[in-house]
Amino acid sequence: MNKNYLNVKNIFFDLDNTLIFDEDTDSEYYKEALSNLGYDENNFYKIYVAIDEYEKSLTEENCFYNEKEMLEFINKSLDEDYRIELIAELRKSIEENWIKRPLIKEDLLEKLSKKYNLYVYTNYFGASQAKRLENIGYKKYFKKVFGADEYGCKPYKKNFETILNEICSRPEDCIMIGDTKKMDILAANNIGMQSILFDYDGKRDNKAIELKDYIVIKNMNDLDKILDI
Repeated sequence: MNKNYLNVKNIFFDLDNTLIFDEDTDSEYYKEALSNLGYDENNFYKIYVAIDEYEKSLTEENCFYNEKEMLEFINKSLDEDYRIELIAELRKSIEENWIKRPLIKEDLLEKLSKKYNLYVYTNYFGASQAKRLENIGYKKYFKKVFGADEYGCKPYKKNFETILNEICSRPEDCIMIGDTKKMDILAANNIGMQSILFDYDGKRDNKAIELKDYIVIKNMNDLDKILDI
């Protein structure tokens, strides 16, 4: 066990590409959402990119996911006039289809849940991400899924402070595990929390982003060597 983690009580996981593999080819599932509402299916990837850009556009002053604002961003980016129902259809697509490959084995997650309080903090709608965990049978291991629609997105300090106040915890009692330095590791740094970068493809540890107080793992099984389980 890493001696720095002796007092850890809570573990926060990112979701996409940390707990569940997510790739841009999954965006093809948006075709059904578009078809259901009578829209051109060929715009599926443009919408995927626009949603990614929507997340990047959020600021510390405006850091909450919002369906109406997301729709407005998509419409402006693509010069379209989609109705608000599209966002619900896109979320349904993600909830039902983007769940193909868990990146952590259930037996490891079960062991962790017996020792630590497990949470998810995700830059997406919390209910949709909770549904994805439920679909693969993993939701039962987590105390709560904190989504960017209710708690604001990473990496902003004030949002993590709200979450820690809710669970009555201190930063030094927690670890953040995620696949992006720009969001997950920076979020932990901003609040004084230790963190683990999940570099599953060897491309996550961006040298251009200089951060401290984190370690890198290539496989979730490496948590066995780091944590007391």
